[in-house]
Amino acid sequence: MKDPFEQVSVRGRKAIQLTVAAALLLLAYGIAFPTQIAIVGVVLTLPLIIMLHEAAHFVAAKRSGMKVTEFFVGFGPRIWSFTRGETEYGVKAVVLGGYCKIIGMTNLEDVAPEDEPRAYRSKGYLARVVVAAAGPAVHFVIAFVLMFSLLFVAGDLRHERALTKLDAVSLGAQQSGLKAGDTLVSIDGTAVKKWDQVSGLIQKHHAGDRVDIVVRRGTQLVSREVTLTRHVFDGQSEVVAGITASVQVPHPSFLHSLWMAPGEVVSVGHQAIDSLGQIFSPSGMSKYFRVLAGTDKSKTDNEQRFLSPVGFAQVASHAVSAGWVAVVTLLLVINVFIGLVNLVPLLPFDGGHIAIATVEQVASVIMRRRVRVDAAKLIPIASAVLVVLLFILVSSLFLDITHPVANPF
Repeated sequence: MKDPFEQVSVRGRKAIQLTVAAALLLLAYGIAFPTQIAIVGVVLTLPLIIMLHEAAHFVAAKRSGMKVTEFFVGFGPRIWSFTRGETEYGVKAVVLGGYCKIIGMTNLEDVAPEDEPRAYRSKGYLARVVVAAAGPAVHFVIAFVLMFSLLFVAGDLRHERALTKLDAVSLGAQQSGLKAGDTLVSIDGTAVKKWDQVSGLIQKHHAGDRVDIVVRRGTQLVSREVTLTRHVFDGQSEVVAGITASVQVPHPSFLHSLWMAPGEVVSVGHQAIDSLGQIFSPSGMSKYFRVLAGTDKSKTDNEQRFLSPVGFAQVASHAVSAGWVAVVTLLLVINVFIGLVNLVPLLPFDGGHIAIATVEQVASVIMRRRVRVDAAKLIPIASAVLVVLLFILVSSLFLDITHPVANPF
């Protein structure tokens, strides 16, 4: 890709001063609010993820013999750079990602005659596909590593199971003499085989009612009358007995975790595609525009909206509060989502370059001569995609400010 702020002109000294000032403000914020520094750290992983994406393009292009003229962290005015060989490396003022510049990505770019053999467009089909796919691929590799870490360290949380054994007691259950470690046998004479039954049996009653709960304690059956109370959780009022289930989390071995990780990443990807389908469905778009217009007062579903940097910071805050598992899960989902979006077969996404290379290859085989797609004819489509992306950015920023993201963890 190219630097989108390439034409912006700012004095180098001023760019350095602004960047140093931003860094000092960030440091001061971390000192003043130490509990928030972890949130800042999570948010800053986004530029790092983008740079890993660009580094994958860079390495693949170099190994394919393509000429890479620039590899920069950030966009806009140069702060610091050096040239090694034919590539300029450095840092620019807007450190919100980065880019690598490969010559001759389309037929619209002017390339010196002596460099044409090393242009992207001059390479074979496989080389072009590998270079274009390297960026999205790195996101799936990151997702695989994160999924493996979750499975091996935290366990298979997607298949955790609530047991009928009590993990904790409070309220009426504690007052009646029930204890953590007791195993539910029955509630009001109805045998309890699965924890899923408990809520339905309790919700039949009202606050203040007394229910007979039988538990197994060691080798003995113990019966207690528990007074139900009303409890508010996440804005929902419900009748509770004050019992909490123990949760069994499968812990696969090292090799089993390696085996399971790809399938679990695919499952996350399937959920991401479903979410995108819901957003862009007629009903999803209708609801989205109603929320933007302020005519839909219903709660916005976090899974059916895009996140701006502000929204990501909000979710990162919730994730940090929930613990390291939530943080890793968030980064995993983000990587899968970015990887999938980059495979969309439209410019300016990487999938657009893969699609062009594939069309050229098929057409060349059929026509028995070298066929090249005229990128000029694709400019309207690419422009429309950029307009949609800009709308998503602006509208999601508006929603994240006016309808802050609820805690998804």
